[in-house]
Amino acid sequence: MSKSKIIGLLSILIIIGMLCGCLESSSEKNPQNDVSSTESMSIAADSSLSPIQKYFTTKKIIWTFDDYYIHLDHHPPHKGFDGLSQQIHTYGGYVNIMCPFIPDWINKNYGYEIRNYSVVQEFSQYHSGFSQENINLSLEFFNRSYISVGAHSWNHSENLGFANLSYAYKDINYTFWNWYNNYHIKPTFWLGHNTDGNYNISLALKKFSETYWTVYAEAFRASWKDRFPNGISPAVEYIGSDFDPYFGCNFGTPCTTLEEAQQGYNDYAQDREIIFIRGHPAILNQSNQQYNLSLWQQFIDWIYQDHDLMNINHIEAIEYKIDRNNFGVQINNDDNYTIDLTNCQFNHTILFSIPDEKGGQWTLTEETGRYIGEITRDTYLFLESGHNYFLQRL
Repeated sequence: MSKSKIIGLLSILIIIGMLCGCLESSSEKNPQNDVSSTESMSIAADSSLSPIQKYFTTKKIIWTFDDYYIHLDHHPPHKGFDGLSQQIHTYGGYVNIMCPFIPDWINKNYGYEIRNYSVVQEFSQYHSGFSQENINLSLEFFNRSYISVGAHSWNHSENLGFANLSYAYKDINYTFWNWYNNYHIKPTFWLGHNTDGNYNISLALKKFSETYWTVYAEAFRASWKDRFPNGISPAVEYIGSDFDPYFGCNFGTPCTTLEEAQQGYNDYAQDREIIFIRGHPAILNQSNQQYNLSLWQQFIDWIYQDHDLMNINHIEAIEYKIDRNNFGVQINNDDNYTIDLTNCQFNHTILFSIPDEKGGQWTLTEETGRYIGEITRDTYLFLESGHNYFLQRL
């Protein structure tokens, strides 16, 4: 080989070496490309190796209080609806307030007609609680950050268990529009009265939700779980069964002691990721209900003080159920993880933890390089669906 050819070959080798060095340097600057110390491996999002494991293994709790009537004294400072909701909020919790639209006895005066009403003009002649001044007390309560409003049917007496599709849609449509037209509230949950298992309620909710605004249902669909796969429509999603201690109630199976309620809670919550606590606190404002009010207060304190729980609201509960198995996690190496939300339908506020015993300080960036936050201990971070995120030890 001639001397010139040897020199040329050496030059090519030197250039290749320099390029390899540049590529290696580039890899160091991009955490998602750094796979030097461990072979890349996909793991379950709730695996013990996952930095977001606790988002799945920490039990979540939501609350609903039923049978709130705007014209009664259920507004603040009601000891049940207001007092217990404030107590739950001190622990960071959220409460969904389920409200029938029209009292049955007022509906009777209008021949049980289902239509648009002007509450102040038409209902106040039958009860002073429908004055604008009194309504404003409820609206202040409903607009608190930890309160949401759900529609508890048109009234609390109708039986929709055998309603046909046309009637079911009429009932749902007028219920929601009356809430919006009179109170400027768009309820995002529906809990019908005697609706369990009626397929037509599911279809009517689906139609309304797709046409106007998103509405979710609660437990009415228990008998028809196989009729709608998860994710087809938010209107046919549900959270699941609930536990209600029924303190002081003359229906259900009332607990008469704190110990009974604790045992009921433990039996119910044992194998659940989402704990759904329901209550009927309307009676708790009465002077003879001090004992039952005390039971509720002790029960709430015990739930939060004796259990490791994550507070979520009802919409977050639905979104969690839909996306539960859509998260991806990949170990790129000992110091770098990919959190994959590309298959998720919703955004999520996720609980991150240090993924190994080595500890240290970790930083989370989005796939474009956008900085999200740092993690030195258990930390909640907001992630958007459709994106990958990279967790890197500094």
